Amino acid sequence: MRCVLFVLMSCLGSSALAGAQVVDPSGHWEGSVQLPAMEIAVQVDFQRAPDGAVAGTIGVPAQHLTGLPLTTITFDGRAMTFGARSDQVLSGVVSEDRQSISGDFRMEGVTAAFSLTRTGEARIAPPPKSAAIRPDFVGQWTGTLEADGGLRLVLTLANAPDGTSRGQIVNLDEGGLTIPIVIATDGRRITLTSPATPGAFAGALGPDGRAIAGSYTENGQEIPLTFTRAR
Repeated sequence: MRCVLFVLMSCLGSSALAGAQVVDPSGHWEGSVQLPAMEIAVQVDFQRAPDGAVAGTIGVPAQHLTGLPLTTITFDGRAMTFGARSDQVLSGVVSEDRQSISGDFRMEGVTAAFSLTRTGEARIAPPPKSAAIRPDFVGQWTGTLEADGGLRLVLTLANAPDGTSRGQIVNLDEGGLTIPIVIATDGRRITLTSPATPGAFAGALGPDGRAIAGSYTENGQEIPLTFTRAR
């Protein structure tokens, strides 16, 4: 739920391909962003579906972040823009041989160069599935993580027709960063983890079913966090 620096721009989005000359970016890409004070290694995956839509993920190995869904992917010929935060995006051009992408990363008024090289096939894992959850957990919940000035979060928990459950957290104050989660429950207790980010939330559903009170833990730091039912 809490990511830092570059990775916050990046957590399965898709967009329709526009125009007949669009280059297919499918594959696994590795490279870096050249920020003023450091170079950050990144890994990006794109996968094009038969209907032409493209999904993608990004990871930052140094921050133990992997497979964060891209929520924005747009194209104009060989030019493309992608990112998982609306306020932090990468805009670049796919080379004619489809083996490299280079361009600019923009974040809060800062522009930095990035470059990626295609190293193989896409490695996009499907959204995580969990065991079905009790009905009083199902719904949309909101909470504020009292860190970095307060981060407003939207938690969505749902049961699927196949007998499994799905979940995600959207960080409203970090460009709509979307984090897929794994759900584990034991009675009225619930634990949320993510295959994409470190850290976990553990809490308990209150007697009236209107709040889940607990804490978020990452790198040994524990922060109180309560989710309140929105719908």
